[in-house]
Amino acid sequence: MADAKATDASPVAADVGSDRFGRTWVLGIAIAVGIIYVATAARDIVVGDTGDFLTAAATLGVAHPPGYPLLVLLGHLFSWLPVGPLPFRINLIAVASGAATVALVFSTARRLGTGRWAALIAALTLAFNPLFWEWSLAIEAFALNNFLAALLIYFLVRWEREPERTVFLPAAAACAGLGAANHLTVVFLVPFVVVVMWRLRAHITARVLVACVASVAIGLLPYLFIPWAAARNPFLNWGSVSSAAGLLRHFLRSDYGTGSLVAAGSSPGSPLERLAGFSASFTIIEAGLLLAGVVEAYRRARWYLLGCVLSVAVAGPAFVAYANMDVSNAPLLWALRRFFLLPHVILAPLAAFGVLALARMISPRIPVTRWPHVERTLVVVALAIVLATAARHYSTIDQSKNRLAHTFAQDILKTLEPNAVLLALGDEVAFPVAYVQAVEKERPDVTLVMLGLFRSYAWYLSQLRRRDPALVIPFDHYDPSNPAATLRALVDANPQRSFATVGALTDNSLSNAYWLYRRGLVEQIEPMSTDVGLDAAAQENERLANLYRLPDPSKIRRKTFEISILAKYARGPVSMAKQFELAHLDRQAEVWYRRALAINPEDADVRQALEQLRPSR
Repeated sequence: MADAKATDASPVAADVGSDRFGRTWVLGIAIAVGIIYVATAARDIVVGDTGDFLTAAATLGVAHPPGYPLLVLLGHLFSWLPVGPLPFRINLIAVASGAATVALVFSTARRLGTGRWAALIAALTLAFNPLFWEWSLAIEAFALNNFLAALLIYFLVRWEREPERTVFLPAAAACAGLGAANHLTVVFLVPFVVVVMWRLRAHITARVLVACVASVAIGLLPYLFIPWAAARNPFLNWGSVSSAAGLLRHFLRSDYGTGSLVAAGSSPGSPLERLAGFSASFTIIEAGLLLAGVVEAYRRARWYLLGCVLSVAVAGPAFVAYANMDVSNAPLLWALRRFFLLPHVILAPLAAFGVLALARMISPRIPVTRWPHVERTLVVVALAIVLATAARHYSTIDQSKNRLAHTFAQDILKTLEPNAVLLALGDEVAFPVAYVQAVEKERPDVTLVMLGLFRSYAWYLSQLRRRDPALVIPFDHYDPSNPAATLRALVDANPQRSFATVGALTDNSLSNAYWLYRRGLVEQIEPMSTDVGLDAAAQENERLANLYRLPDPSKIRRKTFEISILAKYARGPVSMAKQFELAHLDRQAEVWYRRALAINPEDADVRQALEQLRPSR
């Protein structure tokens, strides 16, 4: 497919070829964007997988499949930086990756033949897209994945522009290997790679192919870290990987069902809703420039357009439609939106072509002598729109003061009795508590049991036995259908230990012998013979409420898993209100309902209960 050799008289396009390397521009863009990202970066744990990655990076542990060894190792290196608290230092890997990705978008657009200002607008359009910005502020696999994908594309564009320099193909292959050592979605760039290799097939020799295979293999070497780390028995040691077969299983995410985002049995939801969420992730200016850019790229760089379209078709609509997540649940849509990032990164340089398309539309109507003024006007307007978008979203994206997940974990641990066993279900519970215990060494007397792992994997039971030899686990495989292998069997086997849960239980075996006593953030598992009076329970919950650092409901990101944390803080007051209501003590019930509403003002169920309570008084 031949590319058109069209040129424009407009200054936006006329500086093509000048400032060929533009190192000052690239560095300036990375620094400017990096400063804003640093200002808004998380200084602490935030909801999502960040708690898992922070803990793994700080302790050289093994993260959930596929292990993300490159991210963990780099996170550990960042932990040595002499600035700020430990979580902030590790989170800076996302900041650096995000800023570098933006700079690479600029460089790629320039290599494709666009002007400096067009490339700058394309880079900043990506930088301040709220989705991209948000996921460049805390350690996650996606920011690093964005960088490696952008670098791979940059090397391929360099090779296409300089075919005789075949070194760029092995360099791109190394990015692919490193990408696979971080996040498996790098495979979605294969169509782009195939397009470029086919276009330059005459330059590919056996020696180049061998170099590419070696580069991919070298890029995958971080996976050797996983069995080494697992042998050290760190606090987070997903899979207890000790063999090549176990490493392959971890790499392929076999425990989740390879190719699935969440474990089997979860509601898949509607593909149309997921596709609508994907479309909504593009800002208006981004969508407009990309649409115009497609037309212009067809004239100027059809090979590049073809590679983009094929890779984005797989990474975007096809993957999103296939993904088994029910996004009618807002927090699940928030979690899925991370996977929308790769299409944005692939498409970003096309926005520079969109600027050129606008210039081409205007240029025939403007005298050449007037173009410098028109050019500056176009650039100023485009930058103003981008920066206005950034300003509008700054306060909602800013994570610099977000301590919710950390204080939540500490408040849970404050609630527990000495030598307690905490049964935790949900990432928003388990990961923050794991970080506080493993890294900050708080409440070492408490044994954390991650119920999601406890109910699914025999290796996790072995880990618990090593971590707490005093905890008796009377079975080797959890089985809710077998009375000898249930939660009740676990509790029965440890009569001297206090058990508490945060989150739903995984079976109903406790119901006939135990009851759940609500103590603030936890439900304490008590024998049926234990009696706690209403006044005593109220005093205990009052005491705990005074210990807690209750979240500000106005600062909660309600479309994330933070809403679950907020709801958990409100459950203690709601439980007390219901107990007083059952005792026909409506005035006390109203007090506790109002406390619950103060914590979570948008809880419709509590508001309705309060309204129903008033007529009965």
